[in-house]
Amino acid sequence: MLRNNFINNLLNLKDVFVKNIVNGDDFVEFHVETKKKSHVCPSCGSTTSKVHDYRTQKIKDVPIQNKKT
Repeated sequence: MLRNNFINNLLNLKDVFVKNIVNGDDFVEFHVETKKKSHVCPSCGSTTSKVHDYRTQKIKDVPIQNKKT
């Protein structure tokens, strides 16, 4: 847990959980998850915290140590 907090503070990441870091020869990948929040169901209007589906999304950022992120 301490490692995760350090990485979040170092990279200024808020409201995410760092799952994995892949450090390749010419790239760095950060695998993160957002924290689960309650939402309003569009059909019935009730509040729920159930997850309908999951998806993976790639986001490019500025290089770190001359490596693509």
